[in-house]
Amino acid sequence: MKVTHRFARHPGTWLPPLVVMFVLAIALPAVYLGGTLDPSGNLKDFPIAMVVEPQTSSANNAANQVRTAVEAAVNHDAITFVPMTVDEEKEQMGSGKIFGAVRIPANFNAEIARLTTDSAGPPAHAVLHLDTAPASGALSSGLFTGQLAPVVAGVSAQFGKTLAAKATTVSAATALAAPFTVAAAPLVPLAAHTGLGTSVFYYAIVLVLLGFVGASAMHPIIDSAIGFQPSEMGPKVRRRGYTHLSRLHTLLIKWSVMLLAAPLCAAGLQFVAGTLLDMPIPAPWQLFLFSTTTIAAVGIGALTVFAMFGSLGPLINMFFFIALAMISSAGTIPLEATPAFFRAIADIEPMRPIVTGLRSILYYDSAPLSGLETAWVDVAIIGAAGALIGAIATSLFDRVPAFTRHPQLAGNAPA
Repeated sequence: MKVTHRFARHPGTWLPPLVVMFVLAIALPAVYLGGTLDPSGNLKDFPIAMVVEPQTSSANNAANQVRTAVEAAVNHDAITFVPMTVDEEKEQMGSGKIFGAVRIPANFNAEIARLTTDSAGPPAHAVLHLDTAPASGALSSGLFTGQLAPVVAGVSAQFGKTLAAKATTVSAATALAAPFTVAAAPLVPLAAHTGLGTSVFYYAIVLVLLGFVGASAMHPIIDSAIGFQPSEMGPKVRRRGYTHLSRLHTLLIKWSVMLLAAPLCAAGLQFVAGTLLDMPIPAPWQLFLFSTTTIAAVGIGALTVFAMFGSLGPLINMFFFIALAMISSAGTIPLEATPAFFRAIADIEPMRPIVTGLRSILYYDSAPLSGLETAWVDVAIIGAAGALIGAIATSLFDRVPAFTRHPQLAGNAPA
């Protein structure tokens, strides 16, 4: 009872965890909900292809008129049209550079001309295509059709009114009221078992968790093995004799174990995803090497954070590797549909290049423009930076007697 009273009388024992929990209660919804609740409202510079195929007929200028009307009607802050050919569209969409395309086919002018001339034969059928990019994710396709479908429908109605006003018969006016239809479909459909384009994101999460959670488990286990802290398994507590190692030496041991674990974890993950769950893996060895490097890089970085910040390490790692990284990764929500803050930090968050590299390997056949080379470089920089910072920081800590980890010397070290 005296211990309980003493505990209650000293806020330093219970107030800090309450403050930490309250800060988390504010910060986590601000990150997760603030970054995802309004993708349409946050949309900015969303790249869309505008493709007008060479027309088979020069009887009118319908294709160019519709293109001009669509370009004028969209929200120019949200949508950025990029003129390109059919071949360029396939290349850009096949490497993840655009999120969709407005495509006016080669027979558009001819079909509109047939409407206006009442020519014999089957009914005229002019079609404007909205080509979606499912590899960029279901939400990206939804944003594309959600932004463009109403605009194209409005252009069709207005264009039809202009044509109907010139009609000479009631039947012609009726036909011209809706001069073309809109067809929305994937340009290149995704294979089955890809989660509608989300498998890349969740694969990336597992890779990051293997590095981050693996480091979180490894850190106390190795500290217990050298006797720095007791180990606890259920009710059983074990205290080993202390083996004094420098901070740098201890960190090198943890890094070594992480490097040994990375290929095992990558192989296990790939076996479950590809063999047991039938996820398409077009380049198994490339995926294995990229996954191994990713787990090692994240693990080294997370262990460095533990070595530098101690008890604050889990919170820092959680925000850097998970909370902030998920929204800025463009895994489920395109970066163009997130608040400006997440677009600003995307270049320094580790999950962004991981998602880019995985998307290139799994969806884009490692196409040259899909960002795989840059992803390799960025992941390597994450690991190298973590190793360099960790080596420098722990070496400096070892030089300060007050920072010793030796339990007997810590109380006598000068402040």
